[in-house]
Parts: sequence; structure tokens; C-alpha cells
Amino acid sequence: MNKLKHIFKILTMSVNEKNMRQLHKNVAMSAVVCLSAGAMLVMNIMRHSTLMTITSLILVGGFALTGVLAGVFKKTKASTMIMAFLLTGVFTVFPISGGNEGFAALWLLLIPLFSISLFGLKIGFAMNAYFTILIVVLFYTPLSANIRYLYTENFMTRFPVLFLTDSVSAQVLALSNEYYYRITRLQVYIDDMTGAYNRKYFLEKLSDPKEQKDNLCIAVIDVNGLKETNDTLGHSAGDEMISAVPVLARQTFGQNVVIARMGGDEFALFTYGNREDIEQKVIFMKKAAVSYKGEKIDEINLSVGIACKAENEGLSTEGLYQAADKLMYKDKAAYYRQKGLDRRRR
Repeated sequence: MNKLKHIFKILTMSVNEKNMRQLHKNVAMSAVVCLSAGAMLVMNIMRHSTLMTITSLILVGGFALTGVLAGVFKKTKASTMIMAFLLTGVFTVFPISGGNEGFAALWLLLIPLFSISLFGLKIGFAMNAYFTILIVVLFYTPLSANIRYLYTENFMTRFPVLFLTDSVSAQVLALSNEYYYRITRLQVYIDDMTGAYNRKYFLEKLSDPKEQKDNLCIAVIDVNGLKETNDTLGHSAGDEMISAVPVLARQTFGQNVVIARMGGDEFALFTYGNREDIEQKVIFMKKAAVSYKGEKIDEINLSVGIACKAENEGLSTEGLYQAADKLMYKDKAAYYRQKGLDRRRR
């Protein structure tokens, strides 16, 4: 069960280059479909096949549009939705219209092979579910009487089985490829020692327009007394202190909070809410840190600075991070004054 939860988490986790990756897919797919549908259009015109000529024209025109949307205007969602709608509509016509059985089978069997890889998990699964239901209804229910004259009895019996087998195996393969792709991509964004995100991921995520909400708050966290711990208990104890920070942050802010190791013993996280609530969570996190019991350490002291967009409307997200960083150093200076310690002995 834990393994399945881990796989699901990876498959649904955001990797920051997703938008650009999807744009590249859409441009490539638009070009391929335009070329292949163009060749089909010429053949269908020569054969005087009216229905197939119309579907070929729709594909050529529609995918020329999606290519422009993705390649020129960088409209990822619009181009993706139009592509999915066009393919779903056109491919629905094939089994209903009949004609050459091999032609219908060829195109419908392609749906499971590319839908998830091209459109992502949500749209890909939706397309596969739709066509699975369509095939079952058309071939295995009383509605099959409406198309039975188009196909042989042998085809009516076996094609749905072939499609379902193709669908299951193709989706398992697509999910496997997507899982290992995301694992590889996440290695670029994960700090090896702590398991938190790294600075690169945090800054890229923070620059995403979808994350820049009015109630965005950034907290910068730093470990106090690290130098003294390293000098007296060893660097393994210091590493234990550093590695505990993401654990404490997730316990306080939730498992899905974006927390990153910005360097050394400094971390940053961003979350959403009003300042008062976040300050209360920070107080709770500090108390939990002081009570932390590890293998080599029996307490951790943290300095934290908080900056919220609602109180700093003129600042960019980078400026907001810098403001939180300055407030963290003020908190750190206050900690060392209270302890009567030399701040250089961090």
C-alpha cells in the first residue's frame, strides 16, 4: 500500500518544466497529424469518400490551429483541449461509420498508445475511459444491432477484447514511463541529504504565476547553534539538526508544503493564509523543535522570518523572499542576544 501511495504521489507531483514539455509535445503532434491527415485527405478525395474527406479536413484544419496556438502563442491548455476534442470526435466516427474493419481497428487501437503520453494523466485516462465505454456499448449491448451489418460476427466478438487488452497494457506502459521520467526530473530538484526541495526548485516554483496568490506567505528558517553542535558533537549531529527541519515544517504546515533547502542550514517554504495563523504555526514549529529528540541531539533552536504578500504588495516574489530572509536574521540576532552568545558561534 505504501508503495502504491508513493507511486501515486510521484505521478501527481508537479515538475516545473511540465508546461514547456507539453508545448513541445503539442507542436510535434500537430505537425505529425497535419502531415498524415493531409496524405489521407488526398487519398480520400481520389477515392470520392465524402465522410473520410470531411474528417481529414477537420484534422488538418484543427491541428494546424493547435500547432499555431502551441508554437506561436504558447497556449498550452487551449491547444491540448482542442487536440483532445478533435481526436475524440473524429475517432468516435470511425467505429460508427464502419467501412474497412482494419481501418477502424487501426485508428482506435492508437488511442491508448498515445493519449496519456501526449495529454497527461487526467485527459489521457478520460479519453481511454470514454472509448472503452463506447466500444463496450457499441459492440456488446443491444445498440450493436445498429452497426452489426457493418462488421463480420468474428470482428464484433473479438475487436472489443483486443481494444481492452491494448488499452490496459498501453496505459500501464505509459504510467511506468511517466513515473520514471518524473523520478529522474525530481532528482534535479531534491536535496539528497534532507529530502527537501533545493533552491532551484523553490525559486522556479515561486516564479510560477499560479503560485502568486494574494495570501502567499514565505518563511525563511535557519538552524541556531549549528557551528557549536558541529564542533562539540560532530558533523553527523549537525546534519541531523539540518535534516530535522523539513520534518518539523511538514508536521506543522502539512505534508504538501513546499519547503526547500536554500543552502547550508537555511530553508525556505511558501504557504497560503493570513499572517496571524502562520505566526502561530511558526511558534508551534519552534516549540516542537526545542522538544525534538534525535539520535545525537536533544533539541533544535530555529530562527524564522515571515513575509506575506498582503503586507508587501509592491514586492515581487523574489523581494518577498529577501524580506523574509532579513526578518529571519533579525530573529536570529534576538536569539543570540537573549542567550548572551556570540552570534559567530552558529
